Amino acid sequence: MKQFQFSTSLLFFWVKGKVDVDNRFVKTNLSNTILGFLPAGKDQQSIPLKNISGSMLSTKYFLKPIIIGLFLLFFGFGTFGETFLGGLTLIIIGIGVAGSGIQTILNIEKSGTPYFISVPFFEKQKMQMLNNTIQEALAEDTDKTDLNLFFDKKSQ
Repeated sequence: MKQFQFSTSLLFFWVKGKVDVDNRFVKTNLSNTILGFLPAGKDQQSIPLKNISGSMLSTKYFLKPIIIGLFLLFFGFGTFGETFLGGLTLIIIGIGVAGSGIQTILNIEKSGTPYFISVPFFEKQKMQMLNNTIQEALAEDTDKTDLNLFFDKKSQ
């Protein structure tokens, strides 16, 4: 069993998610939040490999948070002269909000329904490893039911 743990939020990096992949299931354990940072339970699913038709990784840019973040960033630079701490706070929040507009999304296709796992851009490498692991498990699951492949390996 391979286990992947990752942050689900850029600003609130302590909010974590976990995905386990074995030869039968993909088990997800993601934190639900209110307003993106207040913990409000967990979303747990056990998806059988037989029900997964594929997985795909993509990077999305959401303009609304990027524009709001840039607005806060520039507003923070404007207030930097009046109040140092207030300006610095707005700059940090602006960078965080703008950065949260860049998401890496893992799409697991289960029984014809997409299941999305969204993470910040800095967790892309973990999502690539998770995607590769799911695809390897799917290939292994398909190979073990292929009789032609079994007899070809047996004859060699």
